[in-house]
Amino acid sequence: MSSNSLIPDRQLTFSPDLAATIGLECAILLQGIGPQLPRNSAQWQMLSMADLEQLFPFWHRDELQRLLLRLQELGVIAVKLDANTSAVHVAMAGQALGEPARSSDPHLDDHWLPSEPTLELLALNHGIDRRFALSQLMSFDKGKVDHSRESRFRQHVLSAWRRHQQQHVAFEVPTPPAFDHNWQPSMDALEIMTRGGIDAEFIDTLRPEFILYWQEKGGPPRDVNSRFISFVRQRWTRFEGGLRHSTEPTRIPKGWQPGIEVFDILAMAGISADYARQRLPEFVLYWTDSNEMHTSWNSKFLQHVKHQWRWEQQRGGQRSEQGSDQTSGTTRTGTTRTRDRSLADDLSDTSWAD
Repeated sequence: MSSNSLIPDRQLTFSPDLAATIGLECAILLQGIGPQLPRNSAQWQMLSMADLEQLFPFWHRDELQRLLLRLQELGVIAVKLDANTSAVHVAMAGQALGEPARSSDPHLDDHWLPSEPTLELLALNHGIDRRFALSQLMSFDKGKVDHSRESRFRQHVLSAWRRHQQQHVAFEVPTPPAFDHNWQPSMDALEIMTRGGIDAEFIDTLRPEFILYWQEKGGPPRDVNSRFISFVRQRWTRFEGGLRHSTEPTRIPKGWQPGIEVFDILAMAGISADYARQRLPEFVLYWTDSNEMHTSWNSKFLQHVKHQWRWEQQRGGQRSEQGSDQTSGTTRTGTTRTRDRSLADDLSDTSWAD
């Protein structure tokens, strides 16, 4: 561009009469490639799409292809697009070497192009760009002109698009790992379970059982990782519940200590934690020597402490009553003596719960 002018050195010109006949865009394109069209009626001329994009920088490649096919539809030139759409072969219409004569059948149209709504529908519903759709015209059997041609072209493009996707690396389905004793859940599945607070060793201990179950069922399900997550979560919930509320009777452990909730319950009954802890050694000793098993040692200890507390309160009241009688000079025989109670009696008595 010259420094003293806003008009560029290279200009594209077109004939107003030609533009009125075939359209402005087609006229500009035709006169732009006119010098490169073969003068010999028996020749094809190859045009590079990259060169055309440089010559017409205001059009994208798909627009150039659309306009070339439009010129072919108008019967001005003959067009052959390369498979990779990097080049186009053009010739004067009806004069190219080996080109079959155009049929006299009015129902046949060799230069048919899909409508804009069809191209837009492919783009909106299936993500198929205009360039890919138009590149399928060469392999599309146009057949006779009827109302089904647009639909047939759409199905033709969709089939080609699916084949194209299957050949792409991004759409390759990886081979699933062998479902044998070496099977491991995916890293995503492990991360989901560990984030949920499930111990990694616990997860691994359930793996053989899960594998055996599905092998006997005939093979793993398609959602094997989701099934494994659900299986582990159920077992983990059951395991945690069993730790807190075991239904299996056990012997009292060495150095057993009551849960903090035991002292809270005793406090509501007016029994101090210090008093309960004083009763603990004899309780543990008794049940250790008895070698018996129970499902809840907290309940047993709670029962024992309440019995002891109640018995001591009753004995203290009886002593006070006996001392008062002796002061007044009376002696009560048989009614002022408190019966000695053993630990076994206390623990086997359930009257406190009445």
